[in-house]
Amino acid sequence: MALFSFSKKVLGIDIGSVNTKIVEVVKNKNDFEVVNFGIIPIVNFKEIVSYSYILEENLAAIISEFLKKAKVSTREVIFNVPAPYAFVVNFFIPEIPEKSIPQVVKFEAQKQIPLSIEEVDIDYRYVKFENENQVNQWLVCLVATPKDYIKKIQTISYLSKLKFVGYSPEYFNFETYFVNKGGSYVVVDLGHAYSLLCLIKDQKLIYATKLRVRGYDFLDSVIRVTGLNEEGALDLLYKKGFYFLPEERELYGLANNFLDNLSRTILEEVQKLENSFFLKVDKVYWTGGLSILTGFKEAMFKRFNRHKQEILTPFEIFKGSKFQNLGEKSTIFLHSLGIIYNKI
Repeated sequence: MALFSFSKKVLGIDIGSVNTKIVEVVKNKNDFEVVNFGIIPIVNFKEIVSYSYILEENLAAIISEFLKKAKVSTREVIFNVPAPYAFVVNFFIPEIPEKSIPQVVKFEAQKQIPLSIEEVDIDYRYVKFENENQVNQWLVCLVATPKDYIKKIQTISYLSKLKFVGYSPEYFNFETYFVNKGGSYVVVDLGHAYSLLCLIKDQKLIYATKLRVRGYDFLDSVIRVTGLNEEGALDLLYKKGFYFLPEERELYGLANNFLDNLSRTILEEVQKLENSFFLKVDKVYWTGGLSILTGFKEAMFKRFNRHKQEILTPFEIFKGSKFQNLGEKSTIFLHSLGIIYNKI
């Protein structure tokens, strides 16, 4: 995808299933400064995944209201494309001359995604890979974004009185935080509606997949046990996180079962990656809304102790005194920030 021409200020918007994250960033000479940021709660997953024009109007209205209250004057905007609205495929191709890769990748994309190549925009990464038989291949990670979805975020921009200047599929946003950083890293993005696992090797995304673990599974269990509605259950989780006392028997059990299942799932996935790609994962990074809930970090660092771990934050690249006060909570803005770095 082509890069765009920007003024020094730009907005990054990440539309999520529970909330929408917005940042306003100024590009300085040596870094990026976050001058404004905020979260718009949206507590209706079923409505978010609909494709109605009414939804586009609703999102445009709440974005406009936020920008007005925050006194944001910046008009240029880049949108994150959430994983459910794009197709990701990982595949190998024979060792051919590098100049021939684009043509072969396009041919493979036509076979591996359910839409025609004319209906999508494609972006991809590739690295040379030596398999167990010492035969060289190219390992490709390709993401195809339907043009219909791009039109929808363009409509949201128009209705919000913003100038749409670009987008980025969220799979590639994590590369931002590994610039000039060699090695192999797994990023686990834990969301409410879906979760992702991405493998970054030598600054490139080389593998990505969706996980079966998601926050809504835990939320649904809490709703059944407590009798609360979705909004009430979310409020409880924001306050308590995964930290329930033993006397809160049912909720304590739910939290521990969820974390046990998550740690087993990630351990299995990491071992598969290490075995399949003949590499050693240097560190596992956690991000997403679930990763900042009370008790998560301590629980996972204890359960999942075969690898070094860390909450992924954006502070090596994105500055701003008020923003940096967020600490590890800043991880929920990784996508809205990453798309800016990718496009400027």
